[in-house]
Amino acid sequence: MHNYVSNQKPYLLDPNVLVDTPMPVFKPFTDLINENLSSILIILLILFIGIVFFIFKKKKIAEILPEPKQAPIDPFKDALNQIEGLAQTFPRLPAKPFIFKLSEILRLYVERQFNLPALECTGEEFIRKVSLHPLLRQKFETPLKLFVQRGDRIKYSTENSNEDEILELLQSARDFINQAQIEHESQIQQQREILNSYTNNSQE
Repeated sequence: MHNYVSNQKPYLLDPNVLVDTPMPVFKPFTDLINENLSSILIILLILFIGIVFFIFKKKKIAEILPEPKQAPIDPFKDALNQIEGLAQTFPRLPAKPFIFKLSEILRLYVERQFNLPALECTGEEFIRKVSLHPLLRQKFETPLKLFVQRGDRIKYSTENSNEDEILELLQSARDFINQAQIEHESQIQQQREILNSYTNNSQE
């Protein structure tokens, strides 16, 4: 029986029988890329163009749209609000930092309202600039000089200042800002009337 099987099907005993290798179900990733390289490059190019177009469009829209404008600061109202806030601070600041802050408020008002650099000046430089401004020189040079002198005495003195002197300087700063605003607005009104008169005469 054994001989019969061997004679009829000798390949069953052949150790070198060739067997068909099954095809792989999944292709390697590199093969997929190589086969679709052109399609992938086209897709990436389209995405790149889309991103560049989006950035360019966004930039153009940002240039067209106006930036939100901040409401202009009213130097007069801002100065008065700061003075009242300083006056109502509790507990009150010590004399020297109080006068430093009060002087800063007054100078900032002058700088904004009269376009006169004042914040970075020493007391002498500030008064010198005030003397070059027609309105301030005529109406307020003396009270401003007195304010600076009294303020510097408190800021740089080793002696303690009394409460009455602090309150007097506070009131003098408040009075200056109120009076300077009145004079400033009156001057602007006069300039408008002169301009209107000149315009009317030119039309006639």
